[in-house]
Amino acid sequence: MQSALLAVILAGVAACAAPAPTADPVTTAGGRPLDTLPAEADLTRVRQDLLATAGERFGATAVTEARGASTHLVVKRFVGMAPPPPPGAGVDWRPTPAAALLVRRAEGWMVATATGWRRADQEAADELDRIIAEPAFWSEPAYTPPCPDFGASLLLLKVPARDETVRNSTCMSQASRIVEAALRA
Repeated sequence: MQSALLAVILAGVAACAAPAPTADPVTTAGGRPLDTLPAEADLTRVRQDLLATAGERFGATAVTEARGASTHLVVKRFVGMAPPPPPGAGVDWRPTPAAALLVRRAEGWMVATATGWRRADQEAADELDRIIAEPAFWSEPAYTPPCPDFGASLLLLKVPARDETVRNSTCMSQASRIVEAALRA
């Protein structure tokens, strides 16, 4: 009897100590896109928001396809000083943050749309390639401290031979330049 009770207790302790599986934010209810970026958002939360936003806007299939590519980029831009609300908007109105999902294939940068993929604007694509190749981008910190009325430029970037990078720029930076180019693409 005591050995059976001991086995049950040990099984319970083992279950409590086992690490929970990590879930992909695109497929979890907790991965809902943010409408505003909390000041205390760490890079894990930024990454979750980027993937959730891309999943909502472009579909889980596009996100899965992009993440399978050797080079992929997810960006989101929160405005700083928000424009006035449109006529008839509620008191809680906020502008929808701009977002983009891109992959780099043999034929160049491709941009996800609601209906599939299209070629990126060549000028914006050239700018992406130029900034990503610059040592200045890779040497800047993952977080750029705020400056007045800037908002936030978020990115998740994976390129060959480098670990995935997540950035939160709340002022001008190399990362914010990538976000702007990706949104123009």
